[in-house]
Amino acid sequence: MDAFEKNLNHMLVETFNNILKYEETSLKKILSVPVTISEAHMIEAIGAQQDDEMTIGKVASLLNIAMPTATIAVKKLERKGFIRKGASASDGRRAIVSLTADGRRINKVHQLFHEKMVRNLSGQFSEADRDILLATINKLNEFFKDRL
Repeated sequence: MDAFEKNLNHMLVETFNNILKYEETSLKKILSVPVTISEAHMIEAIGAQQDDEMTIGKVASLLNIAMPTATIAVKKLERKGFIRKGASASDGRRAIVSLTADGRRINKVHQLFHEKMVRNLSGQFSEADRDILLATINKLNEFFKDRL
């Protein structure tokens, strides 16, 4: 790797880790119950489905994780009281998941955290720099998405 590539690698890894640490630390301060970032993101995925039944398969697909991983995480969140699992109204063989009141509260706090984080971050940039930042992050996102 040349100097640019080494610096880029360092910045990508450090930024990714810092975002996760910041999110986890902030959620711990705000919430009275311990929730990991992975759990908050699973709750977010389940809460995003408003009109249709959310199955464990849909959760796995949204989060790009394996079905067994999603199944284990759903069981853990159900034990913690953040989600409930039940039979589908249209097909009793399919299990659907939905948020409990506590799950909805966690999801709302997580959404508010992201809104505040983005608002605070965007305030650090001029309008021109915002356009450059969005274009650059979009390129990064497309690069990684194309390799999934």
